[in-house]
Amino acid sequence: MPGGRTEMETVKIAIVDDVAGMRNSLGFLLEREGYRVSIFENGIEILNALPQKTFDLYLLDICLPEMDGFQLLERVFEHDPDAPVVMMTGQASIDSAVRAMRKGAYDYLRKPFEHEDLLKTVRNVLEKKRLKKENRAMLDQLSLSEKRYRYIVQNSPDIIYTLDPAGVFMFVNEAVERILGFAPEELIGSPFHRIVHPDDRLKSRWLFEERRSGERAAAGIEIRLLCQKDSAAYRHCLIKHMAVSEREGEIFRRTESGRISIYGVARDVSYRCQLESQLREAQKMEAIGTLAGGIAHDFNNILMCIQGYASLMLSSLDSKNEFYDKLLNVERNVQLGAELTARLLGFARRGKYHVRPVDLNGMVRRTAEMFGRTKKEITIHYGLREDLWTALADEGQIEQVLLNLYVNAWQAMPDGGKIYLQTENAALPDEEIARIGLKAGNYVMLSVTDTGIGMDEEIQERIFEPFFTTKERGRGTGLGLASAYGILKNHGGAIRVVSSKGAGSTFTIYLPITEASVEETHRPIQEIRKGNETVLLVDDEENILQVTREMLQKMGYEVLVARNGGDALDLLRQGAERIDLMILDMIMPGLSGGKTFDLVKKVRRDLKVLLSSGYCINGEAEEIIRRGCDGFIQKPYTMNDLSKRIAAVLGGRKQKLRSLEA
Repeated sequence: MPGGRTEMETVKIAIVDDVAGMRNSLGFLLEREGYRVSIFENGIEILNALPQKTFDLYLLDICLPEMDGFQLLERVFEHDPDAPVVMMTGQASIDSAVRAMRKGAYDYLRKPFEHEDLLKTVRNVLEKKRLKKENRAMLDQLSLSEKRYRYIVQNSPDIIYTLDPAGVFMFVNEAVERILGFAPEELIGSPFHRIVHPDDRLKSRWLFEERRSGERAAAGIEIRLLCQKDSAAYRHCLIKHMAVSEREGEIFRRTESGRISIYGVARDVSYRCQLESQLREAQKMEAIGTLAGGIAHDFNNILMCIQGYASLMLSSLDSKNEFYDKLLNVERNVQLGAELTARLLGFARRGKYHVRPVDLNGMVRRTAEMFGRTKKEITIHYGLREDLWTALADEGQIEQVLLNLYVNAWQAMPDGGKIYLQTENAALPDEEIARIGLKAGNYVMLSVTDTGIGMDEEIQERIFEPFFTTKERGRGTGLGLASAYGILKNHGGAIRVVSSKGAGSTFTIYLPITEASVEETHRPIQEIRKGNETVLLVDDEENILQVTREMLQKMGYEVLVARNGGDALDLLRQGAERIDLMILDMIMPGLSGGKTFDLVKKVRRDLKVLLSSGYCINGEAEEIIRRGCDGFIQKPYTMNDLSKRIAAVLGGRKQKLRSLEA
């Protein structure tokens, strides 16, 4: 076999025999087979050669002068502990053979032996040596692989464990202590269900039984695992099990033959679940906000009719008329209704929004002192940071948020109590920012803590929904916290609550900051004036169209009316030059206010346009203003409000976005 011969040429064999004829004949036979042979007469010769030479196989005669074969065997092993040695002797004693094998010889040849016996023995010994070498390499590789595997397992961010067929922990890695607080040795010998939330044990048992049957290889479910013994805290974990029988091999421990054990991995997905919950909450609040905004818009249109006719009648009556005070009361109630819709619009993130640098500490102290004077049964404590950063906010809206929080705290303490107000600069870490739902950056923070009755988790999940209230009928609308939520979201801020039943509540709000300084602002007082200009009034609501026309006519204006954008464009084309001002509703079917405005400007670029809506300046209305609209007025408005706004627009004082809510 050429291939085999080439391989044998690399095999070096040492022959030690004191009989010249024997050693020479052995050398001849082996060299003829392709082996490289070195011949030695006694043990001294080979020992002298060993420091410079190595051999793949030793053929040693037992009966040697000066040093017998057994002594030489020991010396060879000192040089090469794994040396393959074959002992040869002409003695027939079985004892010598046994002795040789016990001392580590691979095999034994008794003289005289046949040529084939020699070659067969040599091949067998060399094969044993090869297999032993390969086996050692495999064991070394296995040991390295096991060390690598154990390192990965022990340093895995996931909990990795093994259960016996009864569901008892046989092994669990160190991640269990970091995630759940259990030391691994605490769980060894304990059933898996010990760490499963009681409400999830049925689901866990189903997974375990399916894995134990071995019907399927792997599966995953999401369950809650308890943190430490007797603790109510838990973590959401994704569990994956794999059933493994002994015949497939096990790493940690073997069970009885053929029985199924279970490997498991538990990945902490609490953060993901929290983000998913926040997303669902945001989507729900967005949907509710859209509904609330629509309701507020329609309600403002209704209030506009009431307000308009009240203003018309008041303008026609003397202050001594018996109906004058009653009409003033109607106006006051319209204003209350408008404030209610403002809260709804605030929640819907469509409320008034005029941000500027504000001193949050000053706002907190001012509003809290005012509130505290009316609620003698509560005590307010301040913890306001002196070097607090400047907030960027709409002062009126944030004052509303603060008052809503104070009222909520007061109502949670029917027998009186304490309110703690604390402000802080908040440079939030990324994980905290994501959890709260903010963008990266710095914020000012205010926490409002009460000593009231607290809330359970179910109430906390719904606390920011509009019209949701736990108070008895007549003690609240359920809009205070909802509007606070919307206002803060609209500011790029956030609100969160921490509470437990019987232990009070803490509401924390976050507002963005600015480097600008706080400045005092004063709104100019405008003179009310009448006019004789021609006004084109555009609105799809018949009641609003009628009452606003009468208000304008009462102020001396000539009024043209259009019930949609198309009619308005037709009137413009028929007599564009005689029209001085267009009052344009923003929300209309067909051509919206924005589209109508763009087309109007193509017909007559210099026409003054005053935009009107039950919504506020945010969103679409703000965009129309940026495109060149001259002003904005929100429904419901009084005759005085309308008169001032028209005077400003016709007087050429085009409103800037920052003053549109004046």
